[in-house]
Amino acid sequence: MANGPGSKIGSHANWQVGEYIFKMNNSTASSHALGGNDSGKTYLLHSTVARTVTLPAPKAGVSYKFIVSDSTAASTIAATGAYLKGSVVADDDTDSMAGTTITCTTDLVVGDHLEVVSDGTYWYVSGHTAHATGFTVA
Repeated sequence: MANGPGSKIGSHANWQVGEYIFKMNNSTASSHALGGNDSGKTYLLHSTVARTVTLPAPKAGVSYKFIVSDSTAASTIAATGAYLKGSVVADDDTDSMAGTTITCTTDLVVGDHLEVVSDGTYWYVSGHTAHATGFTVA
């Protein structure tokens, strides 16, 4: 989990508003494993250093939202033993997000965002980026 609900531990995610918005702003490269208790929360990707966010195994109704607040360094969002499906609006086009790992590149701009929702089998991805190569998937 990202420090559990509303934790104020600075080494992972800082509590921001009503225990539902967390700013991932650790100053060293880090990994964050989200859990079911983190479902429904919004994470501000303040990526001044590389970081990896790992989604839990799919469970119906679990969801997370990620909003870019700094893209100085690339971050990744990885699905645990699951497949990502969906697409994002990228610039003037739509990009498929089929794979297991999404990279949030340094081409992202503040406000670009992704949301992932599970049906218990897959993680469905939707979002928007102002740049054609803002999000990539493997």
